[in-house]
Amino acid sequence: MNILPRKNRKGIAIAVVLTFCTAVLGLITVLVINTKAHRGSHSSQYDDTRALMAARSAIQLAIYKYRVLPAEYYKIRSNGALKQGWLADMQTETADSPAAKIKLALDNGMQASHDFGVEEFALVSRQDSGYTKDYLKIRAWGTASDSRKLLEELVEIRISE
Repeated sequence: MNILPRKNRKGIAIAVVLTFCTAVLGLITVLVINTKAHRGSHSSQYDDTRALMAARSAIQLAIYKYRVLPAEYYKIRSNGALKQGWLADMQTETADSPAAKIKLALDNGMQASHDFGVEEFALVSRQDSGYTKDYLKIRAWGTASDSRKLLEELVEIRISE
């Protein structure tokens, strides 16, 4: 049933192995070239993600500070100097601030440098049908390497009367 005689089949195995190895080597070369071409975009996405994570840390710190000290927040709404001091606690540039301590933990865990802070922290009231909804408007920024990101969030709160 064999079409080729036995003596003509001796070189076929080596030709098949060489063809297979050439195909695998070509595939690996294409994958390496494509991976090198995308390294820049992956690192910028990584920096963007770290910047967003840092901004999210600032928002969480602002929410926590409001939840722990709501009466203090209402006192500082009308006093600009007190408000600047309160916002300074949410900036990584302020030494010994809670934000600086969070920055230190982020930097140690990621072996990178992060900065973040809160730009705006305000009370917003919206009238709806028959009732008022109150929100905290928090605008925070975060940086990692050359990437800077802004996040804004409205957090619903209840003001007791």
